[in-house]
Amino acid sequence: MKKRWIAAVLAGMLLLTGCSQNVPVWAEPDETDVQEDVQETLGTVPPDGNPEDVTCKGSYAGEGSDAQAVARVGNAELTNGQLRAFYWAAAAQYRSEGAQVQPNYDADLSRQPCPLDESVASWEQYFLKQALEIWHTSQALALQGEDEGVPTEEAYQPNLENHEKYLTGMPATQYLYGYYDDYHPNTMHQEYLDNLDSTLAELARERGYTDGEDMARQAFGTSLEDLEDAAALYNWGYMYFTTLSYDLEPTQEEVEQLLSEAGTLEQDPDPEDCCVDVRHILLIPEGGEDETVQIAQDGTIKCSEEAWEQCLAQAEALLKTWKNDSRKEEAAFADIAYKESQDSGTALDGGAYHRLKKGELIEPLDSWCFDPERQSGDTGILRSEYGVHVLYFSGCTSIAQVQAEETLKEQMQEALLQKVRETYPMEVTYSAILLTQGDAAVSLSDVLYPDVAHERFPEVPLYLQQDYGGTMFGGFKLATNGCGITSFAMISSYLTDEEWTPPELCEKYGYYSFRNGTDGMIFINEPPVLGYYLKEKTYDSEVAKQALAEGHIVVSIQHKGYWTGGGHYIVLEKLNEDGTVQVRDSNLYNYSEYKVPAHAQDRHEWKDIVAAGSGYWIFEYKVTRIPLCARCGEPEEVAPAILTGGYCCPKCGEALLRRQVYLSLGMEGIC
Repeated sequence: MKKRWIAAVLAGMLLLTGCSQNVPVWAEPDETDVQEDVQETLGTVPPDGNPEDVTCKGSYAGEGSDAQAVARVGNAELTNGQLRAFYWAAAAQYRSEGAQVQPNYDADLSRQPCPLDESVASWEQYFLKQALEIWHTSQALALQGEDEGVPTEEAYQPNLENHEKYLTGMPATQYLYGYYDDYHPNTMHQEYLDNLDSTLAELARERGYTDGEDMARQAFGTSLEDLEDAAALYNWGYMYFTTLSYDLEPTQEEVEQLLSEAGTLEQDPDPEDCCVDVRHILLIPEGGEDETVQIAQDGTIKCSEEAWEQCLAQAEALLKTWKNDSRKEEAAFADIAYKESQDSGTALDGGAYHRLKKGELIEPLDSWCFDPERQSGDTGILRSEYGVHVLYFSGCTSIAQVQAEETLKEQMQEALLQKVRETYPMEVTYSAILLTQGDAAVSLSDVLYPDVAHERFPEVPLYLQQDYGGTMFGGFKLATNGCGITSFAMISSYLTDEEWTPPELCEKYGYYSFRNGTDGMIFINEPPVLGYYLKEKTYDSEVAKQALAEGHIVVSIQHKGYWTGGGHYIVLEKLNEDGTVQVRDSNLYNYSEYKVPAHAQDRHEWKDIVAAGSGYWIFEYKVTRIPLCARCGEPEEVAPAILTGGYCCPKCGEALLRRQVYLSLGMEGIC
């Protein structure tokens, strides 16, 4: 997006006018002033222009009621007080991005011609146009969230009458997939919204203001209440946009079409024009009784050849273990990397490095990965000054394809926002707008949810077997034989932050279905395939309870008793402070106050878990931050530095793209 903006600026500083023929043509600003990023106050306030657009007033300065409505989307209104918050936040955002062409923010913006947009005459009108677009999009998203909620998968067809009959009032329904008709922010998003007042107060202190009220008055020229309302709406829209963006993924056909149109579609691109995905196990030599291994601060190692040979032998043993694994696939390698790798930057992610370019890995890893003969599934053992490396080559993607995918995702997100604006049009009374002076010191990005350590599912989502009545699990109905695969879907969605619904996993893993239910081996074999890991399987209930107390997710198989008349899997999410256990039960649909009163809530006594529990699968912690990632991790604390530059994990890459699209509202064609 910045490239388009830069191109527009560098195309030339043209003589610009407003929409009205009455708006004068001003002289182009002096080139020296542009290079210094400051435009002195030029000319006079432009005359009033078209009453139907931002040129309506030559100057919007004035005093008036903050509560005066100036724009509407549906039944929602934008007041002057809220508009000022959006206006100065938009101006500060533009200022913070360091564009070459800048106005003098300490002077009257209505007197300074804006050379970026031919539809406006001044910087004041330019930022006003942005502010209205930002509010329009945020408010339209809010209305769509109320009207349409979140799309659910086609295979999901719940019985709403039974939902109302059996589930009304049950606490667990707040986590039930597709339960609400309208959009509800997840708990992490809601917590941010609930704490906006303290967030703004802290931001005020960081920026040198006395408190939130002082910042609202000086930086935005408005009240703290209006600032909080504007920030809440802006963030609510972003959170709903985030949720909708999960389903925006270009197809391979769309990517190839874009590559073909650009003339960059190559069947066999040069390896140096590709990005590689690789998994990595690092082993560091160990000293014996008479030997010391010296590890420098940068991770480089000094030790005897004997220690190196022992480390190489250990690497060969691990690779042999992988080759002897019945799975013999990337997931099995990732499982070993998670457990054995001493690369603290990626071990939590199964040793994965995603989309690295030529030169970003140290030698000899770089040469191995970008060998023209390298094929997906290749493995190797290499030695470097940082240790011994066991490598698995996941595959490569041309840089052109990566760029095409990002371009299409950006276009899809922008199209989504454009569609929602068209669905919920805005009406503006420009003559009623009054703007006051602000500092342009607190930007949109300063008040926007940071989206670091992104979690789509902060808690285990609830899926119910009976909501998928037409789905088959192997040769049996999911509704009657699918508690195991449904429990697997719940923990998989939570631990990967991807939506893995029961029908998707039934299709993928139907061979784990048998007459009495789900083969428990699915909880051992398949987590690494999806990107998370089993810690241990135990029959000791006290071990399971301790794991819950330490924050691990546990799946329990139950026999006849409190939970079932036969056999049943349940998910134990956490141990509460009062000693009860938070449970996700896929059979909740069948419980009502007339059948099993205890099941009307999702907190259960430990004695009711262990009475008929015979086995427990304990899972490793959910990974929310990749230590190596420059955005969500702490790469400066990760050694050794086997990368030559910075690294951004896939989740942060997606978040950055989504965030940039949202921050660029109102700047179409020039940002």
